[in-house]
Amino acid sequence: MVMREPSRTTNRLHFSDLDPMRFEDLCLNMVSRLHEWKELNHYGRMGAENGVDISAVKDQDGIEKIWFIQCKRYLNINKGEITDIIDKVINQNVIPHKLLLIVSCDVSRATHQYFKDYATESGIGESELWTASVLEAKLYHVYKDLLFVYFGVSVEKKVKDNAAKIKYALRMEKRVSKELIDHQYIKQAQNARLLSYNPAAKFISSKVYIRSIEDTSYPEVKNVPRDQISPWFTTYFYDIYHAGIEFWLAAGIGSLVIMNEEGHWEPLENSTDKRRDDPQYRVIHAKMIGRIPYVNIVDFKTDGDEYSSEPHLFCRFDFDGTPYEEIYYKIHGNSKNEELDWALDKNMRTTFADKP
Repeated sequence: MVMREPSRTTNRLHFSDLDPMRFEDLCLNMVSRLHEWKELNHYGRMGAENGVDISAVKDQDGIEKIWFIQCKRYLNINKGEITDIIDKVINQNVIPHKLLLIVSCDVSRATHQYFKDYATESGIGESELWTASVLEAKLYHVYKDLLFVYFGVSVEKKVKDNAAKIKYALRMEKRVSKELIDHQYIKQAQNARLLSYNPAAKFISSKVYIRSIEDTSYPEVKNVPRDQISPWFTTYFYDIYHAGIEFWLAAGIGSLVIMNEEGHWEPLENSTDKRRDDPQYRVIHAKMIGRIPYVNIVDFKTDGDEYSSEPHLFCRFDFDGTPYEEIYYKIHGNSKNEELDWALDKNMRTTFADKP
C-alpha cells in the first residue's frame, strides 16, 4: 500500500465561469455602491462596441466628475488590449475624469503600470484597475451579499462553521488530554528525559486503530486499490501538536529517504528502488509522521473491543481519502547520544530526475 500525502487547495472565485453579461452585471452592482452617483448608465453590449460599458457622474463639491467603467471578462490581458481599451475611451465625445477598468484575470505589475501611464498620456486624469484578486477581496470583505448572489458563497455561514469547528476542536483536545494521555506517567520526574526522546510514551497505549466513520467493513480486511488506504488500520501514536494528534506511520517496516549533497531529499516508496545503491545519494532511515486534526476526530474509545484492547479513533477521511492533514518526515534520534528526532526541511523535499 502506498501512503499518499494529503493535499489542500483553496479555490479562487471563477469569474470566467460567469457569462460576459453576467460579469458585467456583477461589476455594475459593485460600482453602483461606490458613491451616491448623480447619474449611472449601463450600456451593456452597445458599450462593448463603443468603448464604454458603464458611465457615471459624481457630484464632487459642486463639480460633476465623469467616470467611464469598462468590464472585461478576460482570462488574461496584455498591453495591446490595454491600448485598444483606452483608445476607444478617448474617442468618445467626452474624455472622463476617471477610467475604471475591471478585469476577471490577474495582471502583471508591468501591465498594471502601463495601464496607468497610458491613461495619463491619453489625457485621462485618474485611472484605476480592478483585477481578479481585487474583485475577490472586495466581494469577501465588502460585498458579501453579491458573493452569495453570483457565486453561492455564504461568508456568514462559513464564519459560523469555522467558529463551530474551533469550539469542537477545543472540546476534543480536552477529551484527548484527559482520556488518551497517561498523566501519572508524565508527573513522574524520572520519565521526563525519556519523554523528550520518545514523546509517544505519554499515551495510554503505543498502538491505535484509525477507523473511517464511513467504514462498514471492520473487522474484515478490505481489498483497496494500491493508491488508496484502508478504511481502517492500525498505527502508532507519536505526539501531540497544536491542532491534533501525530502518528508514526509504517513504523513496523520503516521509511527511507534519499538525500543528495545539497540536502535535497525524496521519500523512497519502493524498497527495491535502485537509487538506494547510488553513491550520489545518502540513504536515511526516517519516521513518517501523519497529523490528524482534532476537528477530524469524530469520536474515540479507549478500551478497544473484542478484537483488540487498543484505543479506536473514528475519523473523517476527507484529505484526499486519508485522515491526515499533513504528512512529514523526521530523522531518528538517539537517546544514548542525547539526539532528538528532527524534522527534515519540507522546503528541501524534491523529486529527483532519475526517479524510476
